[in-house]
Amino acid sequence: MPKKIIILIIVFIIAMIIVGVWFGINQDKGNNSEEATPYTNKHNNEKEENNSEETTLYTKHYNVDLINIENIQGITQEMAKQYKEKFIKYQDKLEEATRNYEEGGRGIEEKPNPDFFVEKARYAQYLGQTNWAIEILNKLFEYYENSTVAWNNLAKLYESKGDYIKANEYYLKIIDAFGEKQHWGQYYYIAKNCIIMDNKEKTKEYYEKYKSFGGQDSEIEEYLIK
Repeated sequence: MPKKIIILIIVFIIAMIIVGVWFGINQDKGNNSEEATPYTNKHNNEKEENNSEETTLYTKHYNVDLINIENIQGITQEMAKQYKEKFIKYQDKLEEATRNYEEGGRGIEEKPNPDFFVEKARYAQYLGQTNWAIEILNKLFEYYENSTVAWNNLAKLYESKGDYIKANEYYLKIIDAFGEKQHWGQYYYIAKNCIIMDNKEKTKEYYEKYKSFGGQDSEIEEYLIK
């Protein structure tokens, strides 16, 4: 076979090998890209979702204009107007405060003022929106571990709903967190709620605690001797 033909054959084989290797490398890159892209996107989406959950601010906006004042007992149109204005005032303050908290790096000093939650909840209650008030007060504990005012108000709100067990839980939270020496008066409200639930054993238990600090109530005593 002529030497020239042999050289051409060798060159052709080498060229085919080079093409084959190049094709294989690019195919692998393509496969890797196709496999990685969905995983990466999924991972990034999950990360964004997680970050979104972690950095969610309390900015729930309630539309007080939807409240039907005629269904609220003991409230006039003028009172309703004032309560709405107050509610909106504290809603705006709270939204601004939570936004500043996020933008300020979530430092302790930037935490929203707890009074904004308490006052917003107060006027929600005045407008007959008990569930709003409960939700607002519970959001306070995303920023603060304890609050006697919030717990006490939550207890009163649950009493208004007829849930005396839940109300007593909040009174006990105050005592557990800050001590009975300072808040022994809560035992009185717990005992009264136990009377409403007709639980004489628990009424006696908490009334005895109330008495140990110098408290006394004739109505509770009458209930216990029946």
